[in-house]
Order: sequence, then structure tokens, then C-alpha cells
Amino acid sequence: MVKYGVVGAGYFGAELARYMQKNDGAEITLLYDPDNAEAIAEELGAKVASSLDELVSSDEVDCVIVATPNNLHKEPVIKAAQHGKNVFCEKPIALSYQDCREMVDACKENNVTFMAGHIMNFFNGVHHAKELINQGVIGDVLYCHTARNGWEEQQPSVSWKKIREKSGGHLYHHIHELDCVQFLMGGMPETVTMTGGNVAHEGEHFGDEDDMIFVNMEFSNKRFA
Repeated sequence: MVKYGVVGAGYFGAELARYMQKNDGAEITLLYDPDNAEAIAEELGAKVASSLDELVSSDEVDCVIVATPNNLHKEPVIKAAQHGKNVFCEKPIALSYQDCREMVDACKENNVTFMAGHIMNFFNGVHHAKELINQGVIGDVLYCHTARNGWEEQQPSVSWKKIREKSGGHLYHHIHELDCVQFLMGGMPETVTMTGGNVAHEGEHFGDEDDMIFVNMEFSNKRFA
């Protein structure tokens, strides 16, 4: 039985906890979230930690799930690693390369498993496409295109997801597409350009993030996305 502690019990944290609790061999034992932990802990029959340090140092936790707002991933990941806990961290890993580097290095130095919540590489269709590419069935892939479209209405309150300083903006919300493209193209691009802005969601009711982004990537051997 693998025992999980969850840091951040908002929408995603709660859903991850519920899902894990349904799996044989997994048990949610501790949750830490000053605002949301009590209700989810009662629902799942788990305990509430009074602090992050209590959760990551607990003998009742083997693995830590980090589902805090994007700008608050670094501390729980590093502290969990320092206490020898394997870590699953919701995407994006962090909002800067430096923070990502420190988090990954901490997990390597403490010999724990670190996994980011990128899901598209586990989709059957994506796996099948990758197999066809690797087998040469469709020839050389010179161009890969992905898009995510949608419309967001004004909400009763401005979520942290709409504050660039906390969320990183839509580039970080929709990082799944970037991860998937790199998976299919077989590595990191050599050159990346991006443009975007806020076209229709300005004002106090919408936060300050962008609502339209275009990203172009150039890979080795004159391949593009």
C-alpha cells in the first residue's frame, strides 16, 4: 500500500485525491490546505496536516501530490524530496526555468521519483501516432500543428488562474500542447518564437492574463511546429 499526502486540495487536488483513493494499493492519508483540506479529508477518511512540514515529514506519507497554485509548487516539491518522498507535481512544474531546475535537482539529489502532471503522452491516440512515426510508416514528420480554442465568460470572482503572477498565463495553462508536440517531434526545439495578447478579456473582472497566444517552434533538420 502506497500512502499519499496531498498538498493543495482545491479542484485538481481534490480530484486527484478522490481518484487515487479508488485505486487498489493507494491510500490518501494526509492533506494540507488551509482553506480546503477539512472537507476533502472528511470525505476520504484522511487526516488534515497542520503544516506543510508536518505532511512531508510524516511516516504516514510515502509520496506527495502537489496541486497548489502554479506559483506555489517549488517549496512543497523540494521539501518532500528532502524528506525522501516521491513527488507528483501538477503542471506546470514552475513558472521559471530556475525554479524547475532546483526542483528537479532536489529530487535527483535525494534519489526520489519526480513526475509532472503531463497527461497527453498517455493518450492511446498520441501513443499510436508516436509508434507510426518511430516505425517510419508516415515518413519524416516535417510539421506538427496543435490548437486549443475556447471562450471564457466573466466569473463571479477572479481566480488565481487569471492572475499572471500566480498562474503564468495561458501559455502555462495549456502547456499540454507544447509537451505533446515535443514528444511527437522527438525532443526540444532549437528556436521558439511567441506572440500574443489580451484581445477580449480586459478589465477588473478578468485578471491580467493573455487570451490569445501563437507559438512557433523550429526543430533540428528543418522541422517545424
